[in-house]
Amino acid sequence: MRRPTLSAAILAAWISPLLADEPTAPRPNVVVFLTDDQGYGDLGCYGSKDLRTPNIDRLASEGARFTAWYSAAPVCSASRAALLTGLSPQAAGVPGNVSSYPGQPGMPADRVTIAERLKPLGYATAAVGKWHLGSAPGATPNGQGFDRFFGFFAGCVDNYSHTFYWDAPHVHDLRRDDREVHEDGTYLTDILTREAVRFVDENRDGPFFLYVAYNLPHYPLQAPRRLVERFAGLPDPSRARYAATLAAVDESVGAVLASLDEHRIADRTMVVFLSDHGATAELRGDGPIGDNGPFRGRKFSLFEGGLRVPCIVRRPGVVPAGSTRDQVACSTDLAPTIVAAAGGSAEPGAFEGADLSDVLAADAPSPHASLAWSSAGQDAAREGRWKLVRNGRDDQNRPIAGPDALFLADLEADPGETRNLAAEHPEVVERLSRIHAEWARGVAERKAP
Repeated sequence: MRRPTLSAAILAAWISPLLADEPTAPRPNVVVFLTDDQGYGDLGCYGSKDLRTPNIDRLASEGARFTAWYSAAPVCSASRAALLTGLSPQAAGVPGNVSSYPGQPGMPADRVTIAERLKPLGYATAAVGKWHLGSAPGATPNGQGFDRFFGFFAGCVDNYSHTFYWDAPHVHDLRRDDREVHEDGTYLTDILTREAVRFVDENRDGPFFLYVAYNLPHYPLQAPRRLVERFAGLPDPSRARYAATLAAVDESVGAVLASLDEHRIADRTMVVFLSDHGATAELRGDGPIGDNGPFRGRKFSLFEGGLRVPCIVRRPGVVPAGSTRDQVACSTDLAPTIVAAAGGSAEPGAFEGADLSDVLAADAPSPHASLAWSSAGQDAAREGRWKLVRNGRDDQNRPIAGPDALFLADLEADPGETRNLAAEHPEVVERLSRIHAEWARGVAERKAP
C-alpha cells in the first residue's frame, strides 16, 4: 500500500507555529569594568602576592584571562576612545589626553561608540565613573550613546571632594547626566558602586550595556580607613595605599556581580575587566608603586609595561571557565566583539579591532598578524615574537636617546625588553618599520574626508 504523505503546504503550515514558538537566544547584557593606571601584575590572578582581589580573581576562575592583551595607548583619554570605538586613538580623534576643564572638546561627535551601536538593538546604556573624553556639547557620554551617566568628566578628581585639582582653578566635577550634583565627603567608589548596582537593578530584564570606569588606582591614593588598615603590614606605605584602592575596586566589582547573581542574570551577562594602560611612576602618584609584572616601561611609554594590561572576559556557556588566552589582543577588539555578541553588525571597515569571539570560545589563533601604535612622538610595532619601539620613553616620560632610541626586542626570549637586538637583525627592523608605516597610512586614509 502507498503511504499517505503531507503536501509541502500542509507540512509548512503544521511546522510554522512550532518554529515561531522556538525560544531565541537572548542578547547578552554587557558589563565592562575599566581601571585607571593599574599594572599588569596587580591582581591575585596575575600573580600578585601582596594584593587581595578575590572578586576579580573569581571572574578569572569563571572566564578567560588574557596574558598578551594590549591597550591601544599608554595614556588615559586615547585608550578610552579606542576601547569605546574599536578604532586606533588617531582614527578616533583622540591621540592623547584631552583637557579636563568644563566645556572642552574631546572625542568628535561623529565617532560611533559601543553604546551607539547597541542602542538600535534594544539595549539600555549607562556610563558610570571617569569619562575623560571631553565635555563640550556632543562629547559627553549622553552625546555618545549613553542613556545615563553618573561620574566625572575630568582626568582625575579627589575621591572625597570630587574636585579636579591638577591645576588651579580647582573644579568640582560630579554629575548626573548634564546636571552637577554634590555628595561631598562620600567616597567616590562607593557612589559609583551604588549607581552601577542601581542600573543593573532597574534594567535586569535587559538587555543592557554598563560601562564602569573607575578612577583607581590612579592618584590620589585614597581609600576608606578600613581598607587602608587591611594592608598596614606592607613595608611600603605607598604600596599599602595602592593596595587599598584596588581593594575598593574589587569590592565594587563584587557588588555588581552580586547584583547579577541576585537577579539570576549572570548566565546571560558578558563581563569584561581590564586596565586602561600600565601603572605610572609619576611623582605626584607616589612614584613607581604599581606592578607592571616583568615588563619594562610605565604609563606614557610604548614599551610593554605601558601597554600590556590585565584583561578578563567571563561569559557563562560561551567562554570556558578558568581558561587562559595567550593570543595577542587589543582594547580596540572589544567593540567588534561586544557588537557581535549582541547579534549586531557594522558597516565594512567600521573597526580597526577584530572580533575575538572565536578566540574566547574556542581558543582560536589571534586575528592579529601585527599591531602598531603611535603616542607623543613614539612609534611601536609588534609581529609575532618581535617588537620594535622607536623614540621610547623612560619611566619618567623622558625620551630615550642614543642607540636604544631604536629598540628591537624578542619578546619570547626577553619579555622585559632588556636587550636591544636592532643592530643584529636589521631585516626585522625594516619589516616592522614597514608594518608601522602601512598602519599609519591606513589611519591617515581613514581620517581623510
